[in-house]
Amino acid sequence: MKINNIQKISFGLGGGVNAIKTDFFVWYLGAYYLTVLGLNPLLTGFALLTALVIDAISDPLIGTFSDRIRSKFGRRHLLMAFSLFPISLSYLMLFLPDPDWAENQIFLFMWLLVFAVITRFSVTLFDIPHRALAAEIPESYEDKASVMSLREGFQSLIALSHSFIILPFINLDGNDQWFNVGIIGSIIMFVLGLISIIGTMSLIPNLYQWPETKENNNPFKEIQKQMSFVYRNKTIILFLLGSITIQLAWGLANSLTFLTQTQFWGLTSLQIQEFIKIYFLSTIVSWFLVPKLVKKFEKKTILLFSLVVIGVFQATPFILYKVGAVPEIGSNSLVYFLSIFIFVTGTFSIMSLMTRESMVPDMIDQVQQESNLRQDGAISSLTSFCAKCMTGLGQFFSMFVLWLISFPQGSIEATFEQREMLALFQGPLIMLLFVIPIVIFSGYKIDRKKHKEILKKIKT
Repeated sequence: MKINNIQKISFGLGGGVNAIKTDFFVWYLGAYYLTVLGLNPLLTGFALLTALVIDAISDPLIGTFSDRIRSKFGRRHLLMAFSLFPISLSYLMLFLPDPDWAENQIFLFMWLLVFAVITRFSVTLFDIPHRALAAEIPESYEDKASVMSLREGFQSLIALSHSFIILPFINLDGNDQWFNVGIIGSIIMFVLGLISIIGTMSLIPNLYQWPETKENNNPFKEIQKQMSFVYRNKTIILFLLGSITIQLAWGLANSLTFLTQTQFWGLTSLQIQEFIKIYFLSTIVSWFLVPKLVKKFEKKTILLFSLVVIGVFQATPFILYKVGAVPEIGSNSLVYFLSIFIFVTGTFSIMSLMTRESMVPDMIDQVQQESNLRQDGAISSLTSFCAKCMTGLGQFFSMFVLWLISFPQGSIEATFEQREMLALFQGPLIMLLFVIPIVIFSGYKIDRKKHKEILKKIKT
């Protein structure tokens, strides 16, 4: 299916809904509830993990349901439109607590839990149909990579823009400006979601329609049958295991990054803002490179090389610190030094993400060949779960790490030993964790030749 530039841009902007939520949940939410509001790190982590588990249960149900919807608004757009208001409201509610609430840890814990669950679920109502829509649009091996790169590129740029806008309002020593962060995020998510829905509605008549069958009268039986084709697919199982381990490692690293930059490297919010420019550059570079690289190399090759580079460059600054080969802590020279490693890890992390996302439509085609049904939503929901491991499991383990090293709650300053341990977990440990997905993805089988064979069988 061919789409024009307006449809492409509208579609890409829709990725910003999940991007805003993910950006805040990964980088700032844990630090906000721990250091500003004073919630115990284990309670913070447990609330976010519970929200992830509930969200994970809903993912395949929403994905499968979105596959089977029959309406004049298409299979995807109805759920996307329904989600926008609860997304904005629940996200804003996360910013209502005051540091005085820390006196009642259970109440603060329940507040975080309830609105983290609602925010996650509401974003899922939008994001899974949007992911599935991305899988329906292109056809060829290369086009799938291009469209998925577009979505992930927009997500990265929007997330970075969001961080750049909110960083001046972020202060770990007080709660004065944090509500502004919530207002900004709520408005941006609503507007971007609305633009994406309106801008892609013209695609609805050309999209796949779920066939009417007698089994549709028994939705649970149909869901069970549909998902059985997915869970029996060895390629999908391998992809899920590999993606979960990547997101777990990257989620742990990202959840500790803001604290590491401020507490270990001694940088200010204004200095950290400079890194956003580097992330912008790395996003643009990876956005440009991935479609071109996919034309010359297999997706698996690009992914494996990216993971090796990420692991090495994530650990290198901390290793150089131990041998005294870094600029002065808190200096602008340190900002320039770290920018080199941030550019490399940022570029290859986005490349790895774009490449993995471009593998999803290939697997959807394979399942269609086996089941004779387009199950974009069901499969996209599983890959969405992998992405959420970054903001759920990764963040839980980051909070566990902070509890393990007795990192202080509230505005109490961390000790030298606590900062050193924080750096150890954020650097060398992450490098070791990346070995696991490298081994797993080595067994991935769908290449350019195999995908052409799959498409040929579908058409015949």
